[in-house]
Amino acid sequence: MMAKRYFSKLPAGLIALSLCFASLVRADQSFTPAQLRAPFLLHIAHFTQFPDDDVSGAPVYFCFLEGENHPQADAFRGSPAKDVRQRQILLVEMDSIEAINQQPCHVLFVSQQYENEELFKSLVSLKDKTVSIGESLNFIEQGGMMSIMPMQSRMRIFFSREAFQSTELKFSSALLKRVNFR
Repeated sequence: MMAKRYFSKLPAGLIALSLCFASLVRADQSFTPAQLRAPFLLHIAHFTQFPDDDVSGAPVYFCFLEGENHPQADAFRGSPAKDVRQRQILLVEMDSIEAINQQPCHVLFVSQQYENEELFKSLVSLKDKTVSIGESLNFIEQGGMMSIMPMQSRMRIFFSREAFQSTELKFSSALLKRVNFR
């Protein structure tokens, strides 16, 4: 089933700011990839319609399956934004692939060290309610939804064409204009 595009009802200022940010952020040496990736995770959530968006007061879960010290979660924690479309953000740090099936996630970031066959099998059952995001092209080639990577001195979002066509999640046209389909 083809995913439907979701036209966000976000304030025009937020949309313009995020589009400018997405086009201006460069993978500068003074920032780590985790620090550059964190705002992209937030913007992806802002421009995605989740199945439970109509549940009043329900939080948005950002899950991080990373190695020791959770660098991506720490970078995200430093973000000034504390909500997504007036829904509170809750961070969940995971240390095992098994945790993916035990914790609801709207956005799931997976570091490259966890990419393996077991992970990709787990992602199959999540595709209709979770945006899975990795940090390599292998991630989307093996079944992940998106990957955010530094390329040509900029951060780029790659989106699996297969995942896009098979998910029930809805994405705004503002996001879809900024991704590279693979």
